[in-house]
Amino acid sequence: MFKIRSEADAVTERSPAYAILAIDSEDRFKSYVESRAATGTSYNNSPYDFQINKNESMMNGFFTRLALTEVCFPWTVPNINVQTQDMFVNYVIGANPPAGALITLDVGFYKPADLAAAIQAKVRALDIAMVGFQMTYGSDFILGGSRKSPNFFYNCPGGGYTIGFEPMFYNSAAYPYPSTTKQLFDILGFSDDNLDLEDQGVGQSTFCQAVRYIDIVCNQLTYNQALKDTMSQSIARDTLCRLYIGDGPYTGTSTVDPSDPLFCPPGCAPFVIYRQYTNPKFIRWLPNQPVQGNLPFQVYDDNGQILTNIVGFDGSENWSMTLLVSED
Repeated sequence: MFKIRSEADAVTERSPAYAILAIDSEDRFKSYVESRAATGTSYNNSPYDFQINKNESMMNGFFTRLALTEVCFPWTVPNINVQTQDMFVNYVIGANPPAGALITLDVGFYKPADLAAAIQAKVRALDIAMVGFQMTYGSDFILGGSRKSPNFFYNCPGGGYTIGFEPMFYNSAAYPYPSTTKQLFDILGFSDDNLDLEDQGVGQSTFCQAVRYIDIVCNQLTYNQALKDTMSQSIARDTLCRLYIGDGPYTGTSTVDPSDPLFCPPGCAPFVIYRQYTNPKFIRWLPNQPVQGNLPFQVYDDNGQILTNIVGFDGSENWSMTLLVSED
């Protein structure tokens, strides 16, 4: 665009330039040969805690800000995982003294109906007296009124025994996780009321999600950010973005009743989260500073833990993002 200041001279004004900074977690490996060899607990094996390494700067130029515009994140984190597969069951049969047992579910994705059936089978296997134990999700039940809602309900038809459920002990040998960690007990919507030995019980409303959102963090890209991010968690981090699991594609939650076996809230089955931001987060950048070739990334869950703690290093899908780099 030309702007005429006078008849004697003319000045050319150039519109600000934009460029793309594309990140892919798969690029932490220089080749598929290297990727195939990365097994076990090697640092860069996890797409949730890794570092991109280039011999040169990632980007040079007199730009002043970055904006995250697009994210594609395959969700392969099962709702029943190493942190959410265990729970204690306490029971009394007839005049016998109280007894207890640890039940452990197989790791994997569980719809609410599948989760109820799995726990029902585990409890029935504890003693022949409890072969009639029932656990359902979203069914009609009478406990202060009849209703249908996304709750787990359990009862002991025929009587003769009572039952209660108990979470794992935090920071123990069997459960070496802090008290901010969600357990199977919590996924079921259980509270202290479910500790009591009763012939029936009900949990609070739950969609059986182990993780409700994640934060993607790269301190190298946000350390020039003058306006810091904050959050209600005890530890606040500057993030590139927060992705919510709750509004991804899923099966059945808007078309069927919670009691339907097909009822599958987001997070109870794998899917791909895709976001294209019309109002992206803008991150301040110093114009005389390049984006370094060594960029570390971490992905944190809603408990503030790196996702690797849930799924381990193997079997996770890669994710990618696009940032728009601007001179203005």
